[in-house]
Amino acid sequence: MYGILTKRQAEVLRYYMLGYKQEEIAKILKISQPRVSKILKSAFNKIRLAEETIKYYRELKKLSNAKKKGLKEIILD
Repeated sequence: MYGILTKRQAEVLRYYMLGYKQEEIAKILKISQPRVSKILKSAFNKIRLAEETIKYYRELKKLSNAKKKGLKEIILD
């Protein structure tokens, strides 16, 4: 339902992306500001890893397509 993020991570990230400060998010969700910070850090790490995975997948796809076309040497970005 929330993809790679937990429900709490998605909730905190939504408030953050709407411009709320970490202290405000903490008050709204009744959690500590350090907890909000930890949740955001974890969410951004998951997003970064997902982006890297997508990039890697695209490179593999290029390699596969080039192999199908008979190319012997391929330089990956």
